[in-house]
Amino acid sequence: MRTSTPQLKAVDSPNPIDFSHALASRIVPRHCARLHLIQVGCGGTGAHLASHTARIGRECRAHYEEVRITFYDHDTIEPKNIRRQQFCEAEVGYNKAEVLAYRLNTGWGLEIEAVPHKFTTKSLTFSHNDTLTILLGCVDNAAARKALHRALTPSSFSPGQTWWLDAGCTYAQAQVLIGNTTDPDRLRHSFDLPGICQSLPSPGWLHPELLSPSKDDLMPTRQTCADRAPNEPQSLTINALAAAHMADYLLRLLLTHDLRRYATYLDMNTGSVRSLATTDKLLDSFVSPSDPRGTN
Repeated sequence: MRTSTPQLKAVDSPNPIDFSHALASRIVPRHCARLHLIQVGCGGTGAHLASHTARIGRECRAHYEEVRITFYDHDTIEPKNIRRQQFCEAEVGYNKAEVLAYRLNTGWGLEIEAVPHKFTTKSLTFSHNDTLTILLGCVDNAAARKALHRALTPSSFSPGQTWWLDAGCTYAQAQVLIGNTTDPDRLRHSFDLPGICQSLPSPGWLHPELLSPSKDDLMPTRQTCADRAPNEPQSLTINALAAAHMADYLLRLLLTHDLRRYATYLDMNTGSVRSLATTDKLLDSFVSPSDPRGTN
């Protein structure tokens, strides 16, 4: 008599194990003779990141003929900043970028340049073509992020030599994103070399809402993160965590050469951290001819 074997029905796991990191490619920028680290924003996240930027830049001296570090911020330090940012009462009234640059230059003998103005694409002056530029975005408004996004347009500089590493924070969440292009054609060739990722979509493509003005941006008197901080006690720690993740991205991108993620999301309410690995699947929604994306 013929018997049949019971068919076992596969059951999807509610929490499947993600092995994408094991398959991820390393993000490798073009190696250049010179390195320029441009930190845009020296407030909540930026004030915490500044020492990491200086330390990593100092380490990079052994790998580049020249290393420049520039801080941009047009704001002055106010009493409300002291609660959450890396400043003290004696520094109230001084420009944020200049204070951080002075502090780090004095302590470590560096030559960090401080620019007490807003960053714009006109701020990018490249005296040498052989320069790898890393834009470190620590801003809290769409206008500033648009300037960083535009800096990645194909006409702004030689392909593959400008990267934007960005962090943004809310009440208890933060994200860290990295990218280097707004050109779909370049993205099609991101993974041409085995095990290496050469191009990633701009953070402004990954999260278009970052380039759209928020309700606060549209208010006649805009409320900054510092204005909201007294009523948000968790914001005392979220900026430091975001800065730490940015620093790790920068370290792995420039020194250990093992960066295999392009987005990280933190949630202080749950204590969770989730990252997206650099696999070719990430490009599916960015290289489709039917989904053109702007650069403005």
